[in-house]
Amino acid sequence: MLEKFISSYKMTYFKIFGDDFYGRFKAYENALLEPKFHPSSELKDELRKLDLFLSEPVQIAIIGQFSSGKSTFLNALLGFDILPTGVTPVTARLTRIKYGENLSLRVDYKNGKELSLNVNEIAKFVDQRVYGDEVKELCIYAPNPILKLVNFIDTPGLNSLSSSDTNITKEVLDSVSSVIWLSLIENAARASELNDLKEFLQNTGKTAVCILNQKDKLSDIELENVLSHAKITFDGIFEEIIAISAKQANLARKNQDENLMLVSNFKSVLDAIDRYFISEKIKEKFVLKKCESMLAQSINQHEYFCEIYEKAKEIVTKFDFELDANLERIKNKFKPKIETAFNEIKEISKFISDEILSSLKPKKKYKFISKKSLLKSDIYERQEYEMMSFDSDEIFSKLIYNDVKLSKFFRIYRRNLSILEDELKAEIDEIYKNLEREFLIYKSEFENIIKEISIHSDTEFATIRTYAGQIYRLILRDFETVKFNKLQKLSLFFEKLNLKVVANYENAIKIAVHFIKDKIENSAIAYEKDPLHFALFIPTSAETFDRVLISLNLYEFENEMLSNSSFLNKIINELRMEFGDIKEAKIEQLNSLSNRHKALKSELENLSLSFDCD
Repeated sequence: MLEKFISSYKMTYFKIFGDDFYGRFKAYENALLEPKFHPSSELKDELRKLDLFLSEPVQIAIIGQFSSGKSTFLNALLGFDILPTGVTPVTARLTRIKYGENLSLRVDYKNGKELSLNVNEIAKFVDQRVYGDEVKELCIYAPNPILKLVNFIDTPGLNSLSSSDTNITKEVLDSVSSVIWLSLIENAARASELNDLKEFLQNTGKTAVCILNQKDKLSDIELENVLSHAKITFDGIFEEIIAISAKQANLARKNQDENLMLVSNFKSVLDAIDRYFISEKIKEKFVLKKCESMLAQSINQHEYFCEIYEKAKEIVTKFDFELDANLERIKNKFKPKIETAFNEIKEISKFISDEILSSLKPKKKYKFISKKSLLKSDIYERQEYEMMSFDSDEIFSKLIYNDVKLSKFFRIYRRNLSILEDELKAEIDEIYKNLEREFLIYKSEFENIIKEISIHSDTEFATIRTYAGQIYRLILRDFETVKFNKLQKLSLFFEKLNLKVVANYENAIKIAVHFIKDKIENSAIAYEKDPLHFALFIPTSAETFDRVLISLNLYEFENEMLSNSSFLNKIINELRMEFGDIKEAKIEQLNSLSNRHKALKSELENLSLSFDCD
């Protein structure tokens, strides 16, 4: 006792574990419950149950179809008429059978209440029509020495009318290392029983013995045939198949008839229990299998989390992979449209220029030339000359005040410019929207995710839910900010184009006309003063066109709309660069999150190599 206390103290406070199976189990438990793994309360409970399992007698589940004689069999096994027989499927209740100095009954309620009673009162508690769903399970204590070595769990019949009975049996099977499969000998190895075996027992790794009850109903030849058929049909599932008569065993016990007990073959059951179930290795094998399952589930959990972060990486990587093609598509689509928009202004500028030139008319003017008279005095002679000029008001009237064509053109042009702006913004926005849609699907898939395996970490799943729920802040917002900035730049460009060209065309015409007229008139003044050095200015088509282009700020926009450094190319290059930088940052962030789970998974995998039994 003292040695056990010291060992427990060392394991709890100094994390020093023995080299026996229990010590290795506690070392495994300690490693699995490291805070970095954020263990769930369910995992802690499962490990506590396994710890308790190692210290208790072997648990044997008695399983079979309804009316297979489980209660009669257990009464014969215990040597007491405790369990009621002839119970209908709806009255079956899970019953545990443990060692006790005296016969007694404990009733466990679902609300946590416990009631200790005389075992004779058991019949009314197994009847759900009386207590309904209030009672969770029953526990019988009996002074049979075999219960110091093994405990039994009487499960509801598999073909009960209640689906909850089947679920209870499944839960019991999951918690025991050993099984006695009880079957009526007349029904042995039938299709329904084979289906139950495949569902509940086959490939579970549990130590199981098959008991065929009511052998007293068959002749020796029939019994031999049934056993032969059962061994072939059940090959590899059971350690042994034994035919008995629980009814004869109970009768032999009551009448102290040794010959009838021998005929019942019930001693073979006790021998099988001793041979197959009373062993620490049985418990160790069960605990090891459970631990391996928990470890595999824990490893799979981290693999799943890695997949979730990898999925986010795939979305970002796919976005980046398609980005160049999408931006190039936008460039190829809108470059001709922007060139067309520029050329339309250029063409209307040519029309304005031609209208100005067509308004030029010859105009007679006079200049006075100083000459010497015969008397040597200065006299002035008037000479006539012709210059080209126009009436500004006439041009303004034609192009502005009484104009239809230009106002219509610029009205349509403004509308088309707005459409072009909206289309270009929509295309750029769609690049982001595609990314947003992918992550909204990602968010809907994972923001409400709950664990399907009870021992998985609540904390880790909460972290995943939080990450998915905040996907906009963590990933999308940076991409959206870049998009907004570029759309704002687009708006500023189109606003400038509208203000300097579209909304300014009347003022531009006036500026161009006044400039040309002033130049004509200034040349006339200079010509009159010094005709030998100054000529009259007659605007050419090229000069007039150039002046209109200058007044409409077309040279400024030519660079921004047609050159390699156009506003479109700049925005596309900036999107490519800034989106690329964000992608790298997000991939690094996701790698960090994923690598954490990879590291935890690796630790768990190494742990699996260190926990084994002899």
